[in-house]
Formats: sequence, structure tokens, C-alpha cells
Amino acid sequence: MDIEEILNVPTAPSSAERAADDWDEDNRCCYSADGTRLLEAENFPSEVTVREGCQVICDEAFAFQDYMAGRNIGEEIPLEERNSFLEKIHLPATLTHIGRAAFCECGFLERIKLPKNLLSIGEDAFCDCWQLEKVTLPAATRFLGKRAFQGCINLCQVRLGKNLEIIGDDAFDDCESLETIFIPTGTLEWYLSLLPKPLHELLEEL
Repeated sequence: MDIEEILNVPTAPSSAERAADDWDEDNRCCYSADGTRLLEAENFPSEVTVREGCQVICDEAFAFQDYMAGRNIGEEIPLEERNSFLEKIHLPATLTHIGRAAFCECGFLERIKLPKNLLSIGEDAFCDCWQLEKVTLPAATRFLGKRAFQGCINLCQVRLGKNLEIIGDDAFDDCESLETIFIPTGTLEWYLSLLPKPLHELLEEL
């Protein structure tokens, strides 16, 4: 699959998929009828296991939603209350795409193991995951969207793979604890071209 094909994989759930969805009661998630796409999650469980066979986690699937704050409709929600309930998630080996804002404001999520076949991480995918400390992108990952880890204020270490072709703007913006970005040996010049200058001093070949 070339980069254009990867970028054109739809990550928004369609109305037809929603109409024929398959509900997982234990994990409070719903899937497309064929099980390849996780359409949305209710966000009440603190730990979720995504089904084997799932290839796409759709846009905003686990993201904070206003109803979680328990406030009146239209009432302003303070930043400290904007927090999804998700603490742990187990992803299947079949997963290849994480959609836009899929885990945005999952503030209790401390770690996530990304599967080896993951090709793309959408924009804002892990934005404001405040407790996330370390992230390893698999060698297969080709695309990292804009603001993918923006606002992950406790993120201190990142490992990037050898096949990344696109890193969107501000992917690591406001990651104020970031100390090291590990990259594969021999890829320094490539990552100097992909990442903004303020992050160059954090690069370390491994």
C-alpha cells in the first residue's frame, strides 16, 4: 500500500455502518458488521480490549465527549473535567489505522502499545492525553497526523520507526516533558527534514 492509498482510507464511520453496527456489551464499543472497523465507544469502561480483526479505529471513537462531564447541556466544561474514562486499551495485531482524534483527551491513559502493522495515526489522535509518558511507533507506521500528540505534557520519550514518510505540523507541540526522540540508526538526515528545528536537539539514533 503506497502513501496515497494509506491517506485515503476512510476513518469516519458512515451512516450505513452505524445502521448495521455490532455492539460489544463487555467493552461498550460498536463495530461495523464485518468487524473491521470500531465505530465508536461509550467510554464508561476504564479498560477496553479491541476485537481481533479490527483494522480501523474510527474518528473520535474514545475521545472525551461533553456528556461525560455530567454538566448541563451548553454549560462550559473546565479543562480539568475534560477527561475520557479510558485508562487501558489492548489493541489487536490486525489494526492498521487510528482515526482523527480517536483518543483525544483520554487523560487517564498512561501507556499504549501500538501494534506492529499500524500504518497511520490521524490528526489529533492522542491530543491532550496528559498522562501518556512513552510512545513507540512501529516500523510499519508511515503517517503521523497533525497535532497527533499535542498537549501530552508528561510525554518524555518517543521512538520513531524507519518508514515514516509524513509527520504533520505540531505533532509534538506542547509536549513540555519531552526529553528524547529515538530514531533508527542512519535516519538522522531524514528526521531532521521531517521534524521542526526545536526538536532536532532531542533526536538520538538507536
